[in-house]
Amino acid sequence: MSVKCSICDAAATDRLVTVRSGKQLTLWHCAPCDFDFFAHDPSANLAANKLDESRLKAAGLDIPTVERDFANGLAQSRPYIAEYVEPADQGANILEIGCSVGYFLSLARDAGARPYGVELNTQRAAYVNDTLGIPCDVTLEACEARKLRYRKIFLFYVLEYVPDPVAYLQRLVDMLEPGGALIVVTPNLSDTIRDVWGNEAFRRFFYDEHAVNYMSMNAVERMVAKLRKSAANVESRQGYSFVNHASWFLTNAPRTTGVVGGDNFVRDMTQALTAGGTALGARLRDLLAQFDAQYRAAIEAARFGNQVRFVVRK
Repeated sequence: MSVKCSICDAAATDRLVTVRSGKQLTLWHCAPCDFDFFAHDPSANLAANKLDESRLKAAGLDIPTVERDFANGLAQSRPYIAEYVEPADQGANILEIGCSVGYFLSLARDAGARPYGVELNTQRAAYVNDTLGIPCDVTLEACEARKLRYRKIFLFYVLEYVPDPVAYLQRLVDMLEPGGALIVVTPNLSDTIRDVWGNEAFRRFFYDEHAVNYMSMNAVERMVAKLRKSAANVESRQGYSFVNHASWFLTNAPRTTGVVGGDNFVRDMTQALTAGGTALGARLRDLLAQFDAQYRAAIEAARFGNQVRFVVRK
């Protein structure tokens, strides 16, 4: 079987990998792009609500209730709202692809925007439509049929599930209004726990059967270069703290964080140190916060941040 890279069209090489659920699958690699990918389409399983079975349950993590998922999602989404939704977006159409149960869209509505969603998971799409009262389509084609233009389109940890990502992103850019922005967060193929710490347990945890794209900074830069656009910016962000990495080193297992692509461990620890009201606690709090900030900055400078974030303007 011959497979070509969906970014640069070069011939890819293959190897067998064990994914998070324990299955063995053929993984393809494009050396020029530094891009790993699976050749299958996960859309049917995503629509049938099977993602969390492989992503969480197979790794020994709890699948949250809708209520807990929504509460966690609100906490995770507030920094995105603060960074990417501006006063000028009031009254503007915004779209989130892969909106889950709509926590980001709910906050965007509170900020004055007119939110729309796309969510393949039919159960979650129904929640957004019926419980939140926010328009949500189960396919991009249905969303395109609305003939709307959007000030901003968001994909938070969604691009990794999309076959043929270049063509898909171009469709989204075409849905923007002039000057609009496409904002994407996706995992980084270059990973500190796997590639620097060399944690074997994390290597077995890294690939999931439903996530078909694993992009390095180089892969994202090559992909973005192919889009018709006016401007673009690509950066590396480290969402996980040193404490998360130390936990993997000590336990060789994941720990529930309540945040996709990040954790609040250092925040919680510094709050505990402050609560004691001692001078030593304050000193240890500052040392911990400073070290964690420097640790993340070093990872980001090396282009190893666990998140690749990019903004494309039409």
